[in-house]
Amino acid sequence: MKIALIHPFGFDVKYVMPLAMGYLKSNTDKKHDTRLFDFSLDKIPADSARFIRILENFSPDIVCTSCWGPTYKESVRILKVAKALNPQTVTCLGGVQITSYAGHIIKYETGADFLFRGECELSFPVFVEEIDSQNGDFSKVRGLMHKDKDGNIVENMIEQARDCSGLFPAPPGNSINSLDDIIIPDYKAMRLQDYLKQGYKFSTTHNRNAPVWITRGCGYRCEYCAAPQLNGKLIRAHSIKYSLAWIRHLKEKENIEHINIIDDNFTFHLKYAKEFCKALIEENIDVTMGTPNGIRMQRFDEEMAQLMKKAGWENVVIAPESGSVSTLERMKKDLKPDIVPPIVKMIKKNGLKAHGFFILGYPGDTKEDLEMTLKFMHECDFDFFFLNNFQALSGTPVFNKLVERGEIQADFLPKNYSDGSRAYTPETLKDVNFPKLVLSQYMKMYAKSPSKLFYALKLFHPHLVVKKITKNIRNSVQKEEQIQTVSDEEFDRILEKISKEKYVAEEAKTIYN
Repeated sequence: MKIALIHPFGFDVKYVMPLAMGYLKSNTDKKHDTRLFDFSLDKIPADSARFIRILENFSPDIVCTSCWGPTYKESVRILKVAKALNPQTVTCLGGVQITSYAGHIIKYETGADFLFRGECELSFPVFVEEIDSQNGDFSKVRGLMHKDKDGNIVENMIEQARDCSGLFPAPPGNSINSLDDIIIPDYKAMRLQDYLKQGYKFSTTHNRNAPVWITRGCGYRCEYCAAPQLNGKLIRAHSIKYSLAWIRHLKEKENIEHINIIDDNFTFHLKYAKEFCKALIEENIDVTMGTPNGIRMQRFDEEMAQLMKKAGWENVVIAPESGSVSTLERMKKDLKPDIVPPIVKMIKKNGLKAHGFFILGYPGDTKEDLEMTLKFMHECDFDFFFLNNFQALSGTPVFNKLVERGEIQADFLPKNYSDGSRAYTPETLKDVNFPKLVLSQYMKMYAKSPSKLFYALKLFHPHLVVKKITKNIRNSVQKEEQIQTVSDEEFDRILEKISKEKYVAEEAKTIYN
């Protein structure tokens, strides 16, 4: 069978690469012709002639794409074009947006025959074999959601592969595989080297960096976060042997110098995290390490900081999110601000840089809450802080509350995560100029400590820094620019022409370009 795995246009290639698609590529049986098409890296939107030519030339039996909220509409367009070119093509849609909001999405026309929720590295290959054999017994495919021939919604249990660390209890009996059964992502198919040439650099001073995913799951209840829905509340881990082999592979086969563990809770099981660091020190693989998505402050101590430093960590990211007790309570963050400054000092004392995450404009925030956060942020004296505009992620508790209160619609989508765009602002902060505010806080940090500006330029690709500063300056004096895309009406016209007239490449070029 021919399988097209499509990473949609719209992701920022400076800090996002198609890890999910890399997993599907490596775990699907090699007897199938499975190809990964990266339309973010190649800048190919679904309404372009180039995209149509690629699908026509490959003529896939299955088209699968994965999306976040900001790329959801583009993913839908990809599948609709695939169906217009060949109605017999089997279309699949997965990713963060689908996992957290599938019950809503399946009610509408998306172009997808099947939705995949949660971890699909082991369930997608089962699905492919059912399609290939024409048996169609989709009850075997965990995480699958679809409509049967009578239009009834069928929702299979989500896959959660078992823990392999041996350090904590296995999950309940709904899991049938282990994490170590999963083959590491196919970095060649992901075009890792092309990403590095384009300046991919996720919160590190090292240019030759790559992501790995060691532990999965989140047991916390933060209302703004979709992590527990995506990978479950039980935190599981690969065996240390598996993880070290993965890191060694990236060092030896891809010449990687820095490894980013992109887990949400790498240090949740402190014993595991410490044993991992000790094993990494003993292996002496000669890479630096990072945990750019942050670690939980309550799951961190002096010994952990010392081990991370010895194992190659250069910075530690923590996520206070706010300096306001009231905001933290509304977030259900289960955190008191007064624990943060001592942890920042401990990180620095052990020779590590301290980075902090903060969310601006959370629902219910007042100007007083905002001022408390900004004051607290500077008092902590982070080496770098990330100011993130609040994004209402589909299906999260805070998203559902905003829909119930009529503050957003059920089909609300967040804007680009990386460029600071706001899609929602609390009524209490409507007159706050957020781009100007964000710019002023970074300028304040750099004025107080100029060395932090040079550190930021090492930490991020200079193009990304300039882009963000320019956007904030522009948006501080005018309304945020709107991304120009083909309208829904124009896109429907394109679909109709594809379906009725079956344009070949040269004909399409004159119409769509």
